[in-house]
Amino acid sequence: MKKLFYFFAVLFLSSLYTKASAPTDYFRSAQSGDWSNLTTWESSPDNVTYTAATLIPNSAANTIKIDHMVTVSSNQDMDQVIIGFGTLQHNGGTLTVNDGPGDDITVEIIGVFHLNVNPGPVFSGAAAIRIKNSATLRLSATGLTGAGTGVNASNYIYDHNSVLEYTLSLAFSTAGVTYFPNALPGVIPIFRTTSNIGIVGSNSTTTFNGLFEANGNIIFGNSGDKIFRNGISGTGNIDGSASGKFIINGTSAILGGTGNLTVPAVAGMDIGTGPSCSVALNANKTITNNITLINNGYLFLLPGFNLTMNGIITGGSGTAHVVTIGTGKLTINNIGVTPVTFPVGRFAGNYNPITISNGGGLNYSVRVDTGISPTIVIPLNAVNRTWFVTPSGGTPGTVNTNFSYSAGQANAGFNYAANLELGLHTGVWNVIQTGIVPAGSYQVATTVSTFANNIEAPLVLGNLYAILAADDPVSVNYFTGVKQNANHLLRWKLTCNSSPAVTMVLERSNDAIHYEAIFSEYATALRCEQPFVYTDDRPAAGVNYYRINMTDDHGKIAYSTIISLLHAVSGMDVLPIAPNPVRDKIFDLKISVAKIQRLEMVITDIQGRVVQKNTVNVFAGFNRIQVNIASLGNGTYQMVITTAAGQSKVVRFVKL
Repeated sequence: MKKLFYFFAVLFLSSLYTKASAPTDYFRSAQSGDWSNLTTWESSPDNVTYTAATLIPNSAANTIKIDHMVTVSSNQDMDQVIIGFGTLQHNGGTLTVNDGPGDDITVEIIGVFHLNVNPGPVFSGAAAIRIKNSATLRLSATGLTGAGTGVNASNYIYDHNSVLEYTLSLAFSTAGVTYFPNALPGVIPIFRTTSNIGIVGSNSTTTFNGLFEANGNIIFGNSGDKIFRNGISGTGNIDGSASGKFIINGTSAILGGTGNLTVPAVAGMDIGTGPSCSVALNANKTITNNITLINNGYLFLLPGFNLTMNGIITGGSGTAHVVTIGTGKLTINNIGVTPVTFPVGRFAGNYNPITISNGGGLNYSVRVDTGISPTIVIPLNAVNRTWFVTPSGGTPGTVNTNFSYSAGQANAGFNYAANLELGLHTGVWNVIQTGIVPAGSYQVATTVSTFANNIEAPLVLGNLYAILAADDPVSVNYFTGVKQNANHLLRWKLTCNSSPAVTMVLERSNDAIHYEAIFSEYATALRCEQPFVYTDDRPAAGVNYYRINMTDDHGKIAYSTIISLLHAVSGMDVLPIAPNPVRDKIFDLKISVAKIQRLEMVITDIQGRVVQKNTVNVFAGFNRIQVNIASLGNGTYQMVITTAAGQSKVVRFVKL
């Protein structure tokens, strides 16, 4: 019985006994509190069994783990500190970091090291504080952001995606300061502001070797450049209108956040001054003032994100342009008479800009994609790109457009030297311009008068008849004739659009009503690519009218326009104006004369007043003269054509 009593007594007394902590034990926070308070800590000799600490940890300890809020308000020295789920906050006293093996303070994921007093930590030798991925070094004290000092000293090691959080509303240091000075190109820490800050900046360069994230409004001023190596983000508005140049030059950078960005009004923002720079949009972004793309600078509009410019983007090239991905668009506001280039391409190595002018002061959004979508009749004969243009702010009038492409960007059947047509998709494909002559280095300048407000317009370029099947299986490229002494020399060229061959018959008439065949030939599509020539050596006296009767391989018959030649010593014949009424600014006047001479053409209105007067030289034979009536208002007019010998012909037309 005495032995049993003794056993329980020993057990009870041992439960009351707390083993003393050794200076070299492992320590961890037991609850939130001050570093100097014993109740804040637990200790363990083996990092397994922990009991309440009997002494305060210091640099002699094995490791010190913090998972609560621990404040330092008196002199403390430490080493091998791991800030896990908690916060270490320096409020006062001297916090000395001793130099031991490895990192001396490590801030783990979601951990926070909070500097709330100046001076901050004191380092022994090469002691280091490492802020790991997603960990935070919070700064709430002034005087710790100078060049090479404070949080910019080499003792602070910032891992990828670590955060330096600046909580003050006072300006941080900028004169020649580099934040994250040791961060290699692939390591992107974040400088984050949380408060509204007044004017920040100096007349020397400020560099952020990471991402600048403003979650409060901030103003950058003074003439020094501001280098945001890995981009700009955040919910706050950034106003750099009065600053020196903004620069993004990181190999991987972003533009994002909901805040608006105003870059310097004079110097603008450069993207791509490094050997290779890419900037990805990770949210819709509005930028005011201008951006310059430098060699090897790419701005990626990721799917669903749009960049809106209250300014322009210059410097576009094959190695520096805006890459549109998915539905991401580049919008440039307020395009007027001055040409504005959208430097876009579908890939980093493919550049397909479009230039817009005469935009009516409206806003235009542009993206470009590879391929032709929806498909067209003969995609093989088209540029393998689709440009998408969306006007907004009103319905534009006739807009000038200039499309650019490069060798190798068209499909296999495309003829780079041939004339083109421009198609616009509005539920179905429409050819809105045709016979366009490509100019320069694969450029196509034309106009679009069918844009609609807030409606995206897919646009494609192809050789003639690539977009839609031709209305006529066989069409006439030209048909003309000249006098050669007593003979009439006739020339023409056809195109077999969708017929493998054509039977053509050259017909002649003396009254433009009854025609007879004077020549016929069966020609394959390949033969149609070559011109045809025929000499009528037995023309009738007076006016001879000619036309071509064309029958395709399926039996469909079509006719060319009519030309006339005058078999006489002198005289003139004028064909009726067609189409009439005239809806264009220019129409063709078709005249046949017996000899070379000068004609006078006088246009009068319905009251007989002369509204236009011209003279033209004509050759013996059939002449097609372009008459420009752009200056005339809508109404009824007559034209009197008079030869040098006094012979006159009168034609009438209506302009709509």
